[in-house]
Amino acid sequence: MELLQLKYFKTVAEKGKISDAAQALFISAPALSTSIARLEKELGVKLFDRSNNRIVLNRNGHILLRYVNQVFTTLDCAKTELHQSAMLQQQHISIASVASTQWVDMITAFSQEHPHFTLLCTSVTRAGLLNGDFSAQYSFLLAAEDDVPEIYSERLDSALLFEDHPVVMVHKDHPIAGQKAVALEQLRDETLFLPLQDFPLYDHLVKLFANCGMPFPAGNAYSHLATQQMTAQGLGVAFATSHTALANPQQLRYVPIADAYSPWRNRLYWRKNQSLTPEEACFQKFILNYYHP
Repeated sequence: MELLQLKYFKTVAEKGKISDAAQALFISAPALSTSIARLEKELGVKLFDRSNNRIVLNRNGHILLRYVNQVFTTLDCAKTELHQSAMLQQQHISIASVASTQWVDMITAFSQEHPHFTLLCTSVTRAGLLNGDFSAQYSFLLAAEDDVPEIYSERLDSALLFEDHPVVMVHKDHPIAGQKAVALEQLRDETLFLPLQDFPLYDHLVKLFANCGMPFPAGNAYSHLATQQMTAQGLGVAFATSHTALANPQQLRYVPIADAYSPWRNRLYWRKNQSLTPEEACFQKFILNYYHP
């Protein structure tokens, strides 16, 4: 898939007519139809239902559009931040993180204390780390020990920040919200929202369900933001981590899990034998003091 293809797809989805979308994109209708057909062939599914001169998103199309919107929203944010950086000549600290939601409270605190810095935090997958995603563009890596491949052991120094563990996320009016802890057995009849498989929490939940002798629930896997929103609306129950729970929307409650589990250790990583810039040294000192005051 190319970015231009996704732009074409998004425009057709919004306009509902190939002719209107082509006019908005300043290309010919046949060329646009060909691009959409090529995208459907590449994905192996139909994205639109066609009727007369109308073209309407089907279920597959709605799924793709949700992710395409995320892509373009992220790109818009990048453009805005880059523009602000060029205008204000701010100092940049670039960070890669495997589960960015765990670091929201720390990043917010750093930005409040050092507003003249631009802290660029990019999410990377564990598979991406295996393929070398922690490249020279990043000053630091925030990740759990289990998520960092052994190939990095000789190249990185690190410091322990905190231990994390799973919690159950429920609406504040849910009966579970008032409990001190909840057993997974209590969730058998609940609608469960799971994290995406690329996120470390997913693997920890798989182990936790297996240790409890319970089948792992299928389906209903969403981003953390999506599960927060659906849980806040009382549509089901989700999972989060204890540190994610520090950024707590008013409608949500986070309840510890009563079943036995092994917490995981989160660390700050940086390259060995590489001098830090004054800005990077400032961030390193801040984050260590933040988790170990």
